[in-house]
Amino acid sequence: MNDDKNVTINTNTIIKIFYKNLFLICGITSILVVLSALYAFNSKSYKADIVLYGNDRILNEIGENSQFSLNSFDFFLFLKNNSKELKNTGISEKKFLEEISDRLNAQSETGDPTIKVKFSSKDEKEVENFSREYITLSEKYLLYKKNLFLDNQIKLLEEQYNFLSNNVDLRTTKDSLSDTLVSRLAFYKLLKNDTNPIVRLVSLNIGPALNKKIVLAGGLFTGLFLGILVAFFKEFSKTLDWKYIKDKK
Repeated sequence: MNDDKNVTINTNTIIKIFYKNLFLICGITSILVVLSALYAFNSKSYKADIVLYGNDRILNEIGENSQFSLNSFDFFLFLKNNSKELKNTGISEKKFLEEISDRLNAQSETGDPTIKVKFSSKDEKEVENFSREYITLSEKYLLYKKNLFLDNQIKLLEEQYNFLSNNVDLRTTKDSLSDTLVSRLAFYKLLKNDTNPIVRLVSLNIGPALNKKIVLAGGLFTGLFLGILVAFFKEFSKTLDWKYIKDKK
């Protein structure tokens, strides 16, 4: 390759490339911004960010991790059978589970009672109505799980208590097993009568799934980057000795 074909990149070279290819860079940037705007403003997707506060005292005792429970297929089928606001409840269970798994997600961190739920849909009314219904249905579902667990445990403990009371005077005995049994039975009955909600609403935000400002900014920076890249490639491709490159093959 000839020496006069070599190009040293310095500030003057960069400014020269920008100046010579200003229309090219602006053109590519404009095209990306327009495409981003068309995508952002024609998007018909909406989302809801729901923040719930879980009653960990009850949830931990009944073994219902809120993130697992509110993402389980059992809960999704509960929504299918009980929701009046979801639009796709008439489809098969398999297809419903596939669709709702992509649109509805609950997250929580270990030791944090806060539950962050995200729901998306192309129907704005569905997002608005189901988001509010979701709070009621999640409370109803977890309350059912609570009662199911406590009813079974109380029944089992009462059977053990009745057996012991028929064979031992629990008022005078100092057996640790019987003491644990009595305290556990009393505790579960206390939980059973606890009227505090298992989950309660902290905040609810509904809006477009896409942040138009972020999409437009992304289009602008992508356009600038691509335009500059094309400009540099265009300029430096002129310095290549294509005959020399072909002869080297």
